[in-house]
Amino acid sequence: MTKNVYVIEDNEKNMKLFRAILNLIPDIEILEETRGDLGFELIKSGNPDLVILDIQLPEKSGTEICSELRKIEKFKDLPIIAVTSFAMKGDKERILASGFNQYISKPIKVQEFRELVTNYLQ
Repeated sequence: MTKNVYVIEDNEKNMKLFRAILNLIPDIEILEETRGDLGFELIKSGNPDLVILDIQLPEKSGTEICSELRKIEKFKDLPIIAVTSFAMKGDKERILASGFNQYISKPIKVQEFRELVTNYLQ
């Protein structure tokens, strides 16, 4: 069965990398958006099995998107992974507190990222 993975990321290089890694995983469809507000609408109107969210997005941040999704019954248990270059003390806690299941800092480690995604989709 095909799984839907939504990737909201505004950096083209990062998006290419995510795409390359995700394409190694069988039976997934990747849906992508570069703006936070449009990404939020895409996720809300879709049927995601997993969401990968950048924190720094134009128009609406990843933390705002995540908090708003958690208020919607359908998305209460949806796995949402934060991907960010924020790695200051306290950032991880603050980000996880807004409802994310997992936090990955950039630059991402390919193997670790792939395993994480695979685990969430099983």
